[in-house]
Amino acid sequence: MKIACYIGDHAKDDILTRIGWAGTRIVQKGLYAQVTHTEAILVVHVDGTVDIGSATLRENKVRIKERVRLNHKHWLIADVPQWDAAEARKWFVKNKGKRYDWRGAFVSWLPIMWQRDDQLFCSESIAAAVGMKTPSLYGPSLLADVAFSQGRDVTAEFFAARP
Repeated sequence: MKIACYIGDHAKDDILTRIGWAGTRIVQKGLYAQVTHTEAILVVHVDGTVDIGSATLRENKVRIKERVRLNHKHWLIADVPQWDAAEARKWFVKNKGKRYDWRGAFVSWLPIMWQRDDQLFCSESIAAAVGMKTPSLYGPSLLADVAFSQGRDVTAEFFAARP
């Protein structure tokens, strides 16, 4: 399964969303500290579009979005073969509509456990979908680090293959 890690700006978002993303960037650390959002790539279509799954701040819920065209300037792509896209899709279908967890996203960088079964944030939803233990501990930068450590960076080849 491929994981898309957002590294773009949030200039088109409303002010509250931009403040949230700025806060995310402040608390993240490590090689992927610039990653503010993650998406599970559930299906890659021959026309270059993808179906993605995540919990989103913008939509305030867990969702699957179909036939999306990712911009190569804003995304890093990791391929983690041991993560199963079909199983992840089942998880996203089952959990579709659960609310976005603002507090969980904020405290994911703290050394405390915060988990709500009825709310999830982006990287937590993906960590849960691939069967990771304690998914609420994975902020976007940590999930990116795990994905690129367990898998490989396929950003260049992924976008080169898109029509």
